[in-house]
Amino acid sequence: MKKLTYIWHDCFVYEDSKVIIIFDYWKDPTCEPGDLPDFIRHADKSKPVYVVVSHHHKDHYTKLIFEWSTLFENIKYILSKDVAKYARHILHPDSIYKGIKPAPESIVVLTPGQTYSDCNIAVKAYGSTDIGNSYCFTISGESIFHAGDLNAWIWKDESTEEEVNKAISDFEDILDTIAIDREIIDIAMFPVDSRIGREYFTGAKMFVRKLHVKKFFPMHFGLGDTTEEQENYQIDATLIDLYANPERGEYICLQSPYSVFATS
Repeated sequence: MKKLTYIWHDCFVYEDSKVIIIFDYWKDPTCEPGDLPDFIRHADKSKPVYVVVSHHHKDHYTKLIFEWSTLFENIKYILSKDVAKYARHILHPDSIYKGIKPAPESIVVLTPGQTYSDCNIAVKAYGSTDIGNSYCFTISGESIFHAGDLNAWIWKDESTEEEVNKAISDFEDILDTIAIDREIIDIAMFPVDSRIGREYFTGAKMFVRKLHVKKFFPMHFGLGDTTEEQENYQIDATLIDLYANPERGEYICLQSPYSVFATS
């Protein structure tokens, strides 16, 4: 069985019979800050684990992920270059940092265009319209894409026409690069974030028209300052008629922590 579990914001956990992949863990709203999240406490320790970080912004990264290195015999950290720089005191074996340090051989740092593969997975890093990477994994012939902060970030209520056009152009350039490699994406996790105001869905709409996405999971809607604001962001992400490609694809809106989409 393959399953994708939504944790919060941009964090998902993919698991199949062979591997566990954790994307952009920031926090688990079901546990206290600093506590070990349930998906780690109950993880199958016999499987290789890949902890993936798109960039170092606080809603995508926490240094607590490196403490997990003591819990798994086979763990890899796949990091963007900015994360490696931001966490260099943790990653450098000779630093004076007194906390838990992962083994140097468990660290993989990728920049856009670079790849990593082993006997379980293959991954290629692509660019972002913010900082860091987006990623496409290949696992048992299935492609899994996590966008990080790749999106058409067009703040139309605040931006000039020139700024909007540049944001779209930059986004299109990265989509073109992905499309060269990936005609079809089996699973995609992509931002649908109404904080940016009017036409917040533009990036998702362009993404699913440029690429053949079989299963699309919206994300990046976990930054509400109030309960009401958070609920509105979540509802906005589910308005798939605004962005879905009517010709293809399935759109699955996981909203609650630990909600799961599973296939055989």
